[in-house]
Amino acid sequence: MDSITKEDLIQLLLFMADKMIDEKDRLNTLDAAIGDGDLGITMTLGFQAIRKQLSESHYEDIHSILSDCGMAFADNAASTFGTLMSTMFTKAGLVLREKKSIGREEGVAILQAAIEGVQKRGGANLGDKTILDALIPAKEAFEHSAISGQSFIMNLDSALHAAEEGAERTIGMRSKAGRAGWLGDRTVGEKDPGAAAFVLLLKSARDFITQ
Repeated sequence: MDSITKEDLIQLLLFMADKMIDEKDRLNTLDAAIGDGDLGITMTLGFQAIRKQLSESHYEDIHSILSDCGMAFADNAASTFGTLMSTMFTKAGLVLREKKSIGREEGVAILQAAIEGVQKRGGANLGDKTILDALIPAKEAFEHSAISGQSFIMNLDSALHAAEEGAERTIGMRSKAGRAGWLGDRTVGEKDPGAAAFVLLLKSARDFITQ
């Protein structure tokens, strides 16, 4: 699969919803170490809403699908990370407004839009021990792979590997943003749950395309 059509995207999001809901307990455990312990609940509520939205609606374009996913998260998963998820979906929809499919160029645009949306919403930067520590390396790796002319699945593989490494690096970091930032040095030694969640999102996308 070298690109994702509108129909593919709906099936990918449904597949992603199942995978993320299955990871609820794992995400809650990660979040409990440096946060409220409800990240798995947030993702479950958000993706249950997405699953319901996609099953009840007919879509003419990619933009509308992603925009509605953003609204579903905003309306049903009211939390800091829920807001970030909503923002990432909404921003992705905006950059794909006129697109009929998602390929290499669109993949780079989606990841860049997600970065900008998260930075604007959360005020964090690379190295602050947040989702950005997985998201930014993933975007850079995806873009490098795309520029090198590698296949779409190889672009995703490169992005996933970089995201996994980025998430692992957060273990040695001190949280500097959000609620976790209040805990300071106590966060050193724990993986950032947001970065871990992004790895799971990216892995589910890769697994869908390779199944």
